[in-house]
Amino acid sequence: MSGDSTETTQNRKDAQAAGIYAAGRSIAMLMLVLTAVAANHLYGQLGFAYVTAIILIYETSMALGSLGLPDAVFYFIGRYKDRASAIVRQTSWMLLLAALPVTLIAIGSAIWLSRGDGKLDLIPALPWLALVILIELPTQPAVNQLIAHGYAGTASLLYAGFAVLRAAAVLAPALTGWSLTTIPMAMALLGLTRLAAHLIILRRLYPLAPGERWRIRSQMREIFFFALPGGVAAGVGKLNPQIDKYAVQFMLGTEALAIYGVAAFELPLITLIPYAIGAVMQVRYVRLFASQELAELKALWFATVEKSMVIVIPLAVVVVVMARELIMLIFTPESVAAVGPFQIFTIVLLHRVASYGAMLQASNQTRLLFVTSALIVGSNLLLQWPLTKLFGMNGPAMATALANVPAWLFTLDRIGKIYGRGLRDALPWGFYLRTLVICGALGVGLWQLRPYLYGPPWLALIEGLLAYAVVYIIVGRLTGVLRLEDTAYLRRIVRL
Repeated sequence: MSGDSTETTQNRKDAQAAGIYAAGRSIAMLMLVLTAVAANHLYGQLGFAYVTAIILIYETSMALGSLGLPDAVFYFIGRYKDRASAIVRQTSWMLLLAALPVTLIAIGSAIWLSRGDGKLDLIPALPWLALVILIELPTQPAVNQLIAHGYAGTASLLYAGFAVLRAAAVLAPALTGWSLTTIPMAMALLGLTRLAAHLIILRRLYPLAPGERWRIRSQMREIFFFALPGGVAAGVGKLNPQIDKYAVQFMLGTEALAIYGVAAFELPLITLIPYAIGAVMQVRYVRLFASQELAELKALWFATVEKSMVIVIPLAVVVVVMARELIMLIFTPESVAAVGPFQIFTIVLLHRVASYGAMLQASNQTRLLFVTSALIVGSNLLLQWPLTKLFGMNGPAMATALANVPAWLFTLDRIGKIYGRGLRDALPWGFYLRTLVICGALGVGLWQLRPYLYGPPWLALIEGLLAYAVVYIIVGRLTGVLRLEDTAYLRRIVRL
């Protein structure tokens, strides 16, 4: 009995820690969106294009250089507690080595972007961008080190704090009157706080014992090859939405990049839901797969996916329909040209109804992430030029969206083969299609109603969202798409 009580208490603590950290990540994602909105209002079109290019190079560098090593901290500290002090130093050292070639790639990217139409000059930013990469890549594991040591609340505050400092660096010129060229300088100087935090964590939580060595090649190789598959997949997941921005700058010019920078943002809540649910459920997936309880695994997977579908699909549909009002509300009126690409990006969310990587990891199929990564990047690169030529501003977004399809189908087939017949058993297709049809039909109705919504964009947006939500809940309950417990679940999501 006491054993059950202990496990229940631990589960509660783990859930609370996960919730705290998810809140921190949500705040950081929201800060990223708000920073883009503020920069769009404050800096004008060419200024916003400059900010977009700086952030693009920064995010590309972090995606290429991380290699899954920050997340490997969890596994190796959990498995080798006596080696924890060495592990955190080994991961940082490998990230520092990765930062050297990544810095060269970043410099090449900045030069390439500057050679477009001549309106974007990133050359003065190069020394500061290089310094940002050399500081931030090796210190990336800091937050995960805190979580591994049981300080989820502090980790959450640190994660959100770093996001606030990055926003401060981007918005500093608007507050001080300085030139926009000081943005990468501010990013580098404020990035020193990451280095300070990292060193404090190492000193206080992971001190080396007298005489302990940490530069052990065999251990570093073990960490590297364990982290690489997931790291490549995560890196591609971050890199894929950035390829189109490079194509826009090169093929359509700086003004187009400013508009496209508006279109290419994701609403945090929609993207967070399936991954948060997947993170919570992954331990149960692992246990069921390990004990070969495949029927129970399938039932749990289907139930989890359905929980995501009932919130992700209607949210994506209503955002597509009300995209014009949303863009005009949070960005400038000139950004209305971004509505088309933004709608395309949001349509992509209709397939992101599950944390597919969680199931692949639970079933020991992490090597497949290499295949899906290659499919996504290869498809995107092949489609960018022809679709941009054919469809202009919408082309890069279409290429990025279509690039997900082969990898998605391949992933579903492998998930379905864990417990069934492949693709046909990968998802609760009947429920998925029924939800798509209902939400889509309601979306068509709202589209017809949209011209008659009263008032300015903010009021029309509220009217549209409320009307859609009320009708969705009523129709969902009548058709069986929404159950009683689902409506309670939706209320909790809205409160979050």
